[in-house]
Amino acid sequence: MQNITESQRTKQGCFVYQITDHAVGVRSSPNVGDDNRTDVVYFTNNLVSVDLILPSFDPNSKNGPFLRLSDNSGWLFEKKHGETIARRLPVVKGLWAFYVEDTGAGGMPLRANPNGLRVPYYETVYEPMQLIYCDCQVTSPVTNIASYRVQGTDGWLTEKGEDGTVFLLPENKVKTGLFAYEVISDSLSSYVFKMPSISGGALPMVPFNKGEIITCDVIRQSLNNKETFLRLSDGCGWILVHQMHQIQIPIVDGNWTLVVMNSVGIGMRRLPIDRQDCKTSTLFNPGEMVRCDKKIKSTQGTTFYRVAGKEGWVFDNRGDNEMMRVYATSGRGSTLPNNDDDEEGWSIEFVRGMAAAFELKEIMINEGSRVISFQTDANERINVYYTTRTVGTALNHPSQGATQLFRRRCSNEELREIMQNPRVHTGKGYKKRPKIEERANRSGYSEVEYIDEEADYRNKLIGHEKEEEKMAEKKLMMLKKLKVFDDERAKHALEMKIKKDARTHEFEEAERHRQEANRQIQQAREAAEQRQRCTCQVCHQVFVNVHAKNQHFQAVHVFQCDYCYKEFSSMNALNQHKNATYHW
Repeated sequence: MQNITESQRTKQGCFVYQITDHAVGVRSSPNVGDDNRTDVVYFTNNLVSVDLILPSFDPNSKNGPFLRLSDNSGWLFEKKHGETIARRLPVVKGLWAFYVEDTGAGGMPLRANPNGLRVPYYETVYEPMQLIYCDCQVTSPVTNIASYRVQGTDGWLTEKGEDGTVFLLPENKVKTGLFAYEVISDSLSSYVFKMPSISGGALPMVPFNKGEIITCDVIRQSLNNKETFLRLSDGCGWILVHQMHQIQIPIVDGNWTLVVMNSVGIGMRRLPIDRQDCKTSTLFNPGEMVRCDKKIKSTQGTTFYRVAGKEGWVFDNRGDNEMMRVYATSGRGSTLPNNDDDEEGWSIEFVRGMAAAFELKEIMINEGSRVISFQTDANERINVYYTTRTVGTALNHPSQGATQLFRRRCSNEELREIMQNPRVHTGKGYKKRPKIEERANRSGYSEVEYIDEEADYRNKLIGHEKEEEKMAEKKLMMLKKLKVFDDERAKHALEMKIKKDARTHEFEEAERHRQEANRQIQQAREAAEQRQRCTCQVCHQVFVNVHAKNQHFQAVHVFQCDYCYKEFSSMNALNQHKNATYHW
């Protein structure tokens, strides 16, 4: 049998290499020769993503191993003629959840390689505030900036730019949903920002008055927790929280059918505010029935209802005038969110995604008991009680035998650590040993089965190969199921992008009309001034220019003294001359 060393084994997975001291061209096949060199070149300190490491066929060769690039653009190599060309970097496996930051520059494209600006991109673009899950992390030794591989893809996103611009926000810095805030100051001129930054270009807005309600779909905290921004649900932009002096108020879910009572109908609003600048083109006619699914009651006595399927708002009264009347109702309670993240459990998708990152085998799920179980390659069992964040591990202890260890109220990072190593110590667990095994140990009896060691290893190898095939099929099936959730988030992010683009277009049109009106006013002012300069002050005749007016004046309106025949340019000057010389 041929002896195969570890360095001669073909390895598949997620690997990242750093180009060392040379520019290197990508090859079309696993070979160092220049004949199959492509036009793609990587330079010193560039990072490349690799999915397969192929050793050289000759164990004494000074070339290789060969590295297949994850984007299928070709091959690189670790060494060429014994000289190191690329150095392998450590890749950390786990599960990280991020929201794509709104930098004002649109979405974030998926990169083929970690870090760097000189890298090709995939067609996938993640829109601002879209939630993504990543399963691999690598840090550049040059910039100390981390990049993450998006789960289910071969592409990478970078946490921040070299100038410090944040691209990825940790999941705990963002809350999504529908939130309502009521302004409690008398009158406040506020600004809507293009992105969640006070330097992100402010758009002047009509002041939000006391008692008015705004709704947002994202609450975003800065990394230093000093600033909190709200993204308006109509796509206008972002508002700085402390600038508004608001209080959060509950939103009630339910089903309401309202009938329009106003004689001229009622226009739907983008926000729960009775103002013309929030009015949309949708108009409900008198007597028309409108179905709504959410309700917000202001302290001013007006109740706003969200129109089902339209994300716009109507209201029941305007002062003493009844605008709409509830025809039928079915409430389902308040949706004021709980701000204590530690009390919330994990979703099943989150736990499965974490397990997939470490290639754990799912063996059981019991939705009644709120538990999902996984098995490692070493037959260690991990039970995750996802609603209470309790993680139990069942394994064989070197000295204590079969034990169970339970860890309560685990964080996301602790869950990642346990799935990576079920024997890790978190300092918050308690142990339980099976009673049956304890009695068996006390009895002193045991069964010993003698088998051929070599045959056992060969049979186990065949079994592992079959399990690998099954695991590959299950992994593919799991990725397909997770894609449904990713597509739903991408759809929501795209819908918000469309709303934001529409609001931006409205702002641009309003600004264009304002500038055009100012231009017309300025033109009219300049025309009036020019007309005044070209008008004869004696006969009020208008001329094309000042020169023509002066020629006319000198030819027609010259004032002469009857005594000395001296000429003057105006009657006033002539009278002054007569008074001074007594030429009356």
